Amino acid sequence: MKRNIGGTQKNLIPFLAICFGLLFSNIMYNSHDTKVYGHLFTRDQTGTFVSIIDQVQTELELVAANLANNNVSLAENHATKASSLLPRVIGEIGEDNPQLVGELMRSVFGMENLSSTTDNQSQNISKLVNNLNEKLDNAKIIRIAQVQPTSNFLDKVTNLLGGLFIGNSGEPSSEQVQNSRIEALAFAELTDAVLINYGKAYNVGFDMTNMSNMIVTPSNRTTSSMVMSNTVRSNNSDTGNTNMNMNMNVDSMNDSSTRMPAHMGVMDNDYYLVHIVDYQTAQALAKKGLDFFDSDLRHMANNNKAIFVNNLEKGLKHLNISIENKGSPTEIMMIVHTEIHPNLLEAYNLELRK
Repeated sequence: MKRNIGGTQKNLIPFLAICFGLLFSNIMYNSHDTKVYGHLFTRDQTGTFVSIIDQVQTELELVAANLANNNVSLAENHATKASSLLPRVIGEIGEDNPQLVGELMRSVFGMENLSSTTDNQSQNISKLVNNLNEKLDNAKIIRIAQVQPTSNFLDKVTNLLGGLFIGNSGEPSSEQVQNSRIEALAFAELTDAVLINYGKAYNVGFDMTNMSNMIVTPSNRTTSSMVMSNTVRSNNSDTGNTNMNMNMNVDSMNDSSTRMPAHMGVMDNDYYLVHIVDYQTAQALAKKGLDFFDSDLRHMANNNKAIFVNNLEKGLKHLNISIENKGSPTEIMMIVHTEIHPNLLEAYNLELRK
């Protein structure tokens, strides 16, 4: 027993060193912005876990993509962003797969210190990223299965893997309801991460996820227009939003003709793309969200929610096109707040934060 304890203590030294390194990296890169909230919706720990894992996977994919393009600097920056996210999930990952925690931390730290790269090294890192992301997918499945309303863990995993899609009856099981709620909340936080990274890319100086930074003003048309508040708000604000905008007519926001009012463009004259690494992250997260919607999320809604699901799809496509075209921050903010979040709320019966 003494041998085992000594061996454990010895192994803890590099483990703790890496943990402290991760925490330091998190503070240095993103000390003012360490939380991502499911905008306006009730937060769910599992949904948050899934969202952060999605973001880690995205950053790792961007490491590989930039190395393939011989841009070592951007690759290292994305590795640093992945490193800044890991402290928020390594504890929970370690409960089920401690080996993966060590593998993740060693791999990410190696990616943060790439002085140069060769074709062979780039290929190896691409394979490593694919392997890590596959294991992270399994971590998400296990975590979601743990909160399924069944008693046997094996049954939970089986029900989760076999019940991603609603049956022909159109009536979801309790497992499917729980799963769709978790995935929708994770999706909401993922869209918030798009806004956060886009705001950093353009150095906007205010929290794009916070709807109190937008003023709702009725117009003569059936649609509503939104104007950016002249007051720069704190990035730490996540409360007091539930009375904003939710009484707006959802159908009016789904009007395909709804666009950013002309006077909103005035504020965008001061915004320029200054951080390409954050722009890449926002673009990749938006694409990841659309891909997940196409493959899974659209099938998790009840049949009577088809109109909201269709409108959500339109909003996601609009978001991806606008980001690809380097649309203004206010345009991106408008799309998320008026085309994506309201339809997400309606399609999956999400609750507002109290």
